Amino acid sequence: MNKSFILIIFLLITNSLKSQDILANVVVNSDLISQTNKSIFNNLQKEISNLINTRSWSGKNLANNEKLKINLLINVLSFSDNKFLANFEFQSMRPVLNSTFQTPVFNYVDTNFEFTFEEYQTLYFVENKFESNLVSSISFFMFVISGLDNDSFILNSGDKFYDKAQEIMNLASQSSSPRSWQPSSNNGRLNKFWLIENLNSQNAAEFKDLLYNYHANGMDIMSKNIIEAKTNISSSIVSLELMNRRTPNSILIRIFFETKSSEIQEIFSSGPQFDTSLLYNQLNRLAPFFSNKWSSIRN
Repeated sequence: MNKSFILIIFLLITNSLKSQDILANVVVNSDLISQTNKSIFNNLQKEISNLINTRSWSGKNLANNEKLKINLLINVLSFSDNKFLANFEFQSMRPVLNSTFQTPVFNYVDTNFEFTFEEYQTLYFVENKFESNLVSSISFFMFVISGLDNDSFILNSGDKFYDKAQEIMNLASQSSSPRSWQPSSNNGRLNKFWLIENLNSQNAAEFKDLLYNYHANGMDIMSKNIIEAKTNISSSIVSLELMNRRTPNSILIRIFFETKSSEIQEIFSSGPQFDTSLLYNQLNRLAPFFSNKWSSIRN
């Protein structure tokens, strides 16, 4: 029997025995492709969903209401001979304690991502081995998202997941499809290389403090003490000033506000009165591109 087939069966059985820790809703949008037979796109959606949802990425045993929620929208831009060009839009959310609310943690678009996929191909992840550009990219983001989620509950608990994402980065950058893994990808701005480079840097200390204090000491106590929650959320955002001075235009700060701007606006423009003067000034320094939202929270 073919060894690769045996390996796939073993991995599927092993993963089915593990506890799932992520609930991902995957949608492949092929509206831009003028092709009547959509079966390959349907199969791609199914396989990516299985890859994410049938594996335990964190090793945790989580109940359904505790699982990390992910939306993944894949907009296919071009397709020919099993070669795809697509934008991958990731959104992760985590539950807020003592509520039914889901708070966004990570919004990110991986643009112009190239990969190959054959109809009825099975996708599976093996640690310390490069399987394909598609599997590596999905797995990379699952570990990044797991790290951010863990950091939002327990301070500095996400590092082991960032290390796994870094391992994937190292393997993929040495593969035959390294372009999207290079620091110059996407004009050297928002890309996988700089994302994991920044998450593993000592310069990310304030960002990780922010993830914890904003969520664990802010959102998670909102149902008990709104003023204290607002105070802690405000303080966590203001504390980014030191990081912003040290690393202006940080990719992490940019991602944070692209993810959280609407939520911050909602928190501080309603509810019990709270002095937002310091927060307002800091928000306009840290994320001036959202000034229209910040104007609604000014006292």
